[in-house]
Amino acid sequence: MDNQENYYNGDFKHGFVNGVEGIDKTTYEGYLSSQVSHDWLQERLIEKRNELNDIDTEIVNTQEKQKTFFDKLQDALLHINTESKKATQLDKELNQNQENIIELQNRYKQAASPYSLLAGVLYLFAGITFVVGDLIISHEIVAYALNIRNDVEAWSFAVGLAMLSVLLKPAYERLVETPYLTEYNAKSKKVYAWFQGFLMLFAMGTMFILGWFRYEAYKTDKLKEGINRTIKNLQLEATPIDPTAGSSVSNQQMIQKIDEQLKIYDRLNLDLVNSIWALASFVLSGLLFAIAGAICLGISFPIVQAYWFRWLQAGPKLKKMQQEQTQLIENQTNTNLLLSEHFVQKNILENDLKQLEDIEGLKNQKLTIKKDIDGILEKIRLTNIDRRQHTFNDGFVAGEVNIDAIDNKDIDDLRKTFVQQIKNTADTQPETNNAQQRVYRNNGLRPHQALRKAISEQFNESN
Repeated sequence: MDNQENYYNGDFKHGFVNGVEGIDKTTYEGYLSSQVSHDWLQERLIEKRNELNDIDTEIVNTQEKQKTFFDKLQDALLHINTESKKATQLDKELNQNQENIIELQNRYKQAASPYSLLAGVLYLFAGITFVVGDLIISHEIVAYALNIRNDVEAWSFAVGLAMLSVLLKPAYERLVETPYLTEYNAKSKKVYAWFQGFLMLFAMGTMFILGWFRYEAYKTDKLKEGINRTIKNLQLEATPIDPTAGSSVSNQQMIQKIDEQLKIYDRLNLDLVNSIWALASFVLSGLLFAIAGAICLGISFPIVQAYWFRWLQAGPKLKKMQQEQTQLIENQTNTNLLLSEHFVQKNILENDLKQLEDIEGLKNQKLTIKKDIDGILEKIRLTNIDRRQHTFNDGFVAGEVNIDAIDNKDIDDLRKTFVQQIKNTADTQPETNNAQQRVYRNNGLRPHQALRKAISEQFNESN
């Protein structure tokens, strides 16, 4: 029922009246076309302005998001730069520390001694003993043979002579011991065998001479003991038990016999001192002590040094470096983890920035919409002109059609009444904000419709 009432209102009634009055329909059809276009353009204008507002809002939001993402991206890049430098430094430290560990491990392995620590200590003790023995012999040489009576000077010179063992130690160590332990080829074995053979022969010869000299010294001591007993017996014979008894041996004979025994005693001492065995044993024992001390020190020092280096230097240092390596690996793992997290954050922010609308594109869309709005406003202006022209033409044609059926007096009265109605309508109907044409209505009718209705009513009454 509502659709039917709407159908019979407005345009239908206007068309019915125009049809009854015989008015050309094209004028009002042009008005309807302009009105529909005008309404459609108004809707498009509202849509475009809403789109413009949406784009302005989107530009503002995009700029805010872009600034937020960019700030976060810069922070992520700063962290990446910092962590990358830290990771690079850790890599260098890790590689350098690993190289140091490998180098120290190689030195640790190379420093391994084929002898036990006990052997090294025994050789060291033997070397010190030989040096001390050589020191005593040297002191005897300095103090008595060289006739240096000052103890400080004598011991200083003796220590210097005893240190010849230390001087000979590098020679033995470098020429014999080290090649034998490290190279161990035919040449080194041959040199070692010849040296050991010579040393054994030299030691055995020296010990033989020392033994022979000890035998001579023992024999001399026994002879001297016999001489001492003879001298004592002579003294007892020269001193009678009974002082009143006369001496059986004269003093002159007793003194002569004692002198003979003392000469024999001195000759034994002189023979022992001037013996070739004494000279050989004294000289060879000094040489043997010096050489033996050098050999013992040359064997013991590398052993003690090897264990000292492995246990007290390389071992603790290697352990400390391995602990540092573990800490560096842990720090490197944590740094790489943080670096990966920052890279992930960077990629996320870069992707978020890519997902944002292009501001330049939005601005271009805004310019396009503004141009569309300007075009729509221009079309609205033209439709307003066209609509008002068709309204005017429709009223003008309706007046021409009905003017012949009304006399002059009725026309004047009708004009007065219509003008008054228009004024009343103008007082009660405000202007629109967009400065469009005022639309006057009287009981729902346009002015020309009201005029047409009034003219029709007057025409009916006159009939």
